[in-house]
Amino acid sequence: MRSLWVLSGFAAVVSVVAVVLSAIALITIVSDEDEGQESQSYIVDRGEFAVEMVMEALELYENEGRDEAVRYYNTPESTDGEWYVFIADESDDLIAHPNPDLLGVNLKGELFVGADGYRYGDLISEATARGKWVDYLYENPATGNQEYKHSWVIKRDGLIFGSGWYQVLPKFE
Repeated sequence: MRSLWVLSGFAAVVSVVAVVLSAIALITIVSDEDEGQESQSYIVDRGEFAVEMVMEALELYENEGRDEAVRYYNTPESTDGEWYVFIADESDDLIAHPNPDLLGVNLKGELFVGADGYRYGDLISEATARGKWVDYLYENPATGNQEYKHSWVIKRDGLIFGSGWYQVLPKFE
């Protein structure tokens, strides 16, 4: 009988230790995210959010027309820090972008070639009706830093709709 009591006491201690360790792990995960380090599940959510933004842009385009979609996505109200939608026309010229200096710039031009020669603008211009991801280095408007950008782009009626999320580059010291 005594060994049964000792065994159940041991099980209770193990259960308490497991709960405490789980709480410590959860606090660590939350504090890492607060310091800008993203968990893998957060990255997946960011990708889903980018796709959702593009789908909302397509819905606006379908319901209100091209002019209204372009007008809206050229306003500050359509942006939220690093989150925005861009639209290119049938000639691959940007017609909606939060940076007005890029309006009219062609995706296949030199502005959309990385320092390493990577022609990410060409890849964006090859968007399909099913959509695709394009990864490249780009300036994050929220931070002003060059960061990896993962853009979801889709073609509809000759127009390219895109949005993406930024991934902070690791710092090497």
